[in-house]
Amino acid sequence: MVRPLLLLAFLLLSPPLAAQPAGEKLVWMRADLPPQWILAGELAGQGWADQQMRTLFPLLGEFQHEEVTGSLSRIWYEIEHHDGICIDGASRNEDRLRYALFTNRPIIVPPFGVTIRAEDLKRFEPFLDAEGALDLGRLGGRWDLTGGYTAAREHFPAINQFLQNAQRGPHLDKTVSPSQLFNLLHAKRLDFIFSEPVEDLYYKARFHVSDEFVTFPIAGNAPTLRGYIVCSKGPIGRAVIARLDAILAEEAGWAAYMEPLRRWLGPKDFAKAMAQKPE
Repeated sequence: MVRPLLLLAFLLLSPPLAAQPAGEKLVWMRADLPPQWILAGELAGQGWADQQMRTLFPLLGEFQHEEVTGSLSRIWYEIEHHDGICIDGASRNEDRLRYALFTNRPIIVPPFGVTIRAEDLKRFEPFLDAEGALDLGRLGGRWDLTGGYTAAREHFPAINQFLQNAQRGPHLDKTVSPSQLFNLLHAKRLDFIFSEPVEDLYYKARFHVSDEFVTFPIAGNAPTLRGYIVCSKGPIGRAVIARLDAILAEEAGWAAYMEPLRRWLGPKDFAKAMAQKPE
């Protein structure tokens, strides 16, 4: 009952909608990226972005909303080349700033790490530093390991440098979705993958295991990963971002928007995310 009550309270307190072109079509892109979106299986529709959309659509009643599924590569192509395209929860980088607009108040979650099968823990211990973080420099010296990562995803400097290093030892497979990565890791066709800790929690639930996967933080990584609502840089996109910034600046709107993450973040991480202010 918590989320519906938060949404009702915010709807009652929210100021009237600013005048926008009536009935303008807005396309929300989504990808196979659980637990952000969960497209299939027993948890379908229970991803945090799935539920955030159900919270936001009534507050953006001046638009016609359509949800379209595509690969991450296609999503960024559509945002760059067409107005009225948005995505809920994506990272910001210099290239994307050329053609996309981002909300002011980001969701913060634990950053990317290296996920392995728990049974392989001994094999990866030599790559850990004194704080228990995985040193990608040490991992890069091994030629007998195979890793994986998701295409068109922003992995940030430490991982990007590893991916771009032609002299690294491990072979790396590229997939179009994290679901494929975890399936390959589960099937023992990969030794490690780059993933977010929240994905580890989801795939444990999906495979009905409690301790199959272990995710290590990466030495030198940023302490958090920031995700924004992103829209194309055109008249429609600007109108949507302006409206969203007003909604998320209100604590009631922010609380209703954030509530779906409670299931997928630990109490400390959720409290930290809730405390994030507009930038």
